[in-house]
Amino acid sequence: MKRILFFFMVTVSVVVAYYVNLTSDILSDNQKRSAENVLLDNNLFPARPVWWSDGKILAVGILPDSSTGDVAAQTACDLLIAEQLPVSGLRIEVYDVLKIQNEDEWSLLGFAVCE
Repeated sequence: MKRILFFFMVTVSVVVAYYVNLTSDILSDNQKRSAENVLLDNNLFPARPVWWSDGKILAVGILPDSSTGDVAAQTACDLLIAEQLPVSGLRIEVYDVLKIQNEDEWSLLGFAVCE
């Protein structure tokens, strides 16, 4: 009986932790606006961030010749960390802003996960 109860409690704990992780955003709405403004102040990111997904992914656009995607994503992480925003676990994806504008094609150039 104790084993069944223990197994049940562990299972419930895992399900609750998974649900909380799925439904929680990394940044509040005010922090998202602050993050967008920080990136807009940097010439590497010429356009407002393309979109936020599930509060855990920030997509930004760069000009394709300005930097490699992974370096640009890590630069974005560093800028947000420098502003002391709680971005640990935030995934930043970098897209070619010209392809989005001209061809409506989302070409992923790189990404980074902020630590």
